[in-house]
Amino acid sequence: MLLIDCHAHLVPERFPKLPAGVPAHEWPVMEPLGDGTARMLIDGKPFRIFEPAYWDVPGRIATMDQEGIDFQILSPLPELLGYWFDPRTAAALAAHMHETIAEAVAAAPDRLAGLGMLPLQDVTRAVAMVPGLATLGLRGVLVASNINGVSIADARFDPVFAALQDLDLAVFVHGYRPAGIERLLGSPLLGAVIGVPQDTALAIASFMMTDIFGRFPRLRLGFAHGGGSFAALLGRLDHVWQSFEEMRGVLRIAPRDYVKKFCFDTVTFAPEYLNYLIEMVGPGAVMAGSDGPTPIGQRGLEKFVLQAARGDRAVAEQILGRTALRFFGLGDIAARHQAA
Repeated sequence: MLLIDCHAHLVPERFPKLPAGVPAHEWPVMEPLGDGTARMLIDGKPFRIFEPAYWDVPGRIATMDQEGIDFQILSPLPELLGYWFDPRTAAALAAHMHETIAEAVAAAPDRLAGLGMLPLQDVTRAVAMVPGLATLGLRGVLVASNINGVSIADARFDPVFAALQDLDLAVFVHGYRPAGIERLLGSPLLGAVIGVPQDTALAIASFMMTDIFGRFPRLRLGFAHGGGSFAALLGRLDHVWQSFEEMRGVLRIAPRDYVKKFCFDTVTFAPEYLNYLIEMVGPGAVMAGSDGPTPIGQRGLEKFVLQAARGDRAVAEQILGRTALRFFGLGDIAARHQAA
C-alpha cells in the first residue's frame, strides 16, 4: 500500500544574507540555540523554535520510515508566505524557499517532492515566478486562504491561477491569519485551532460560489486540514442552493456535486469526521496528510485512515496514495514504487 503524505512543512536551517533592495527589518533570521534547535525571528520578532526535523533530510526520511510513509510533499511553513511584507521581500523569500525545497527533493527524489510559494500581494510579480517552479521540478504551490484580508478566491488572482493551470501545477490552500480572532476568548491558541479552519471554509465557499472551475477547468485545487469546517456546512449550503434561485443563478452545479472537484487532506484528527468527509466528497477527493514534522501532527496515518474508512482497504488505498498521485502529478513515483 503506497502511503503519500501530502501535507508536511519545511523550514530552512538558515536564511541567506539580506538581498539587495529588501528592507532589513523584514528579512527572517534563524538563531541557533546550541542544542540543534533554532529560533526563527520574523519581522524582528521571535516567532517559534524549530527542531532539526524541519530541515534535516536524513532525519526526515528516518521519521517517514518509522511512520510507514513512502513519499512526502514538502511545502513552505505558512508563516513564511509573508504577504504582509514588501513584495521584494516576499519574492526573495519565495526564491530561497524554492531552492531549499528543490535541494531537499534532490537529496531524496524517490521519497520527496515539493511545493513552492508566490508573492501574491503583487500579482504581476507572482505570475512572473510561476515558470521557475516548473523549472525546479516543483509540483505546485502552497497559498493562503487570504492575502492581507482579501480572499484567495478573489478574481484579482486569476492571472496566477491561469499561469499555474497552463503549467499543470497544483494549488494547495492553507488557512492563514484568520479574520475574527478578536472574538475568540480564552487561549490565544484558538486562533490557530478554530480560526484557521474557519478561514479555509470561507475560501472554499468563495471558490465554489464564484465558479473557479468554470474559469479554470483544469486547475487542481486542494485544501489543508480537511477543508477546515466546510464539510460540516455543506448540507446547509446545498439546502439553501436548492431553495433559492439566486444561488442557482450563480452556481449551476449543486454544491454537493461541485465540492467533489476539490481535494482535501486528512489532517482532521478525528476519524469520525474524516469518515463524514469521505462520505461527502468520495475517497477520490481525499489524500493523506500529517502536518508534520511537528510533534502534534497526525501520527499513524495508515491506521487513522483505515479507521476512518471503516476498514475498507480499497477506500484507504485511494486516500493513502492514489489521490495524491493524481493531484500532484506523481505518475513517475507510482511507476517506480510499483517496480520496487
